[in-house]
Amino acid sequence: MAGTEATASTETKPKITLIWLNESRAQRIVWLLEELGLEYEVKAYKRRKDNQAPEDLKEFHPLGKAPVLIIDGRTLAESGFIIEYMVDKFGPNLKPAESDTDNYLQYRHLLHYSEGSLQPYLLLALVASLIKGAPVPFFIKPITSRIADQLSKPFITPNLVSNYDYLESLLKDQPFFAGKEISGADILLSFPVEIASGRVGSWFNKEKYPNLFAWMDKIKERPAYKQAHDKVAKVEANL
Repeated sequence: MAGTEATASTETKPKITLIWLNESRAQRIVWLLEELGLEYEVKAYKRRKDNQAPEDLKEFHPLGKAPVLIIDGRTLAESGFIIEYMVDKFGPNLKPAESDTDNYLQYRHLLHYSEGSLQPYLLLALVASLIKGAPVPFFIKPITSRIADQLSKPFITPNLVSNYDYLESLLKDQPFFAGKEISGADILLSFPVEIASGRVGSWFNKEKYPNLFAWMDKIKERPAYKQAHDKVAKVEANL
């Protein structure tokens, strides 16, 4: 099922369409587009009853994933690449200057780190939680719980702790991940940080990660973030 919403006149250039899927990482691309002040259309899709993306998404990319951004007829996939391309082309204010070498390199690194290093462990955490919560007969439940625990305790959780400790350290002396100003890296990292509380366990809390929680409070106060949140809520209501 798809729904469509335009932010303004479709005659405005560049012509941008965001292929959006509920309960996906596409929300942060909405935030990116709001930060960039670009006009765009959202073509929204709803997950199937089995929680998989609908086959219709393969119309836009062979993998059938979201988000996908179509700009002037060209298709961009992968959130890190979308953010990198759009910031380079439309938002130089959303990345450190190259002369600020340390933060510039950190920004580039984080665009790859988020999806390449952190996100796989979050996916494994989700798989473990699904195994543990699977609707199985009561006499099999101890087995599925043990399998999930054997994945989580020695492997998934220690790696997640290391990753969130790393992110916490990056905010020790500056308010954003790549300097004193917000960048595309903050937009990309918003998803794995914001979902951590519900996915990784009670150890991810304000006492252990005060810098990350303060950072979340800051980004949620940005007008573009609020606009993106309102737009996503409206899109979801129309699905």
